[in-house]
Amino acid sequence: MEMQRPNAKPLSPQDLERLKTLKSAVEKALEDGKFSMAEVENIKSIIWSDGKVSYEELRTVHETIESVMGDVPPEIDWVRNAG
Repeated sequence: MEMQRPNAKPLSPQDLERLKTLKSAVEKALEDGKFSMAEVENIKSIIWSDGKVSYEELRTVHETIESVMGDVPPEIDWVRNAG
């Protein structure tokens, strides 16, 4: 189902660049099929870099995971590596 967002503001060049950076970070993180805590923190820092979470950022993460992993959800390595 396609979502209509008639009140959505056009994305700025900075927003588009951040989405590109976010997509790249998610793709790189999923090269091994799972997220490490460091990768999760990096993705979160990109999302929160402007002080808010946007629909477009969440959609970018979701669609990138889906395009890389298909229907298989990625694993999350919850162990923080000391060192």
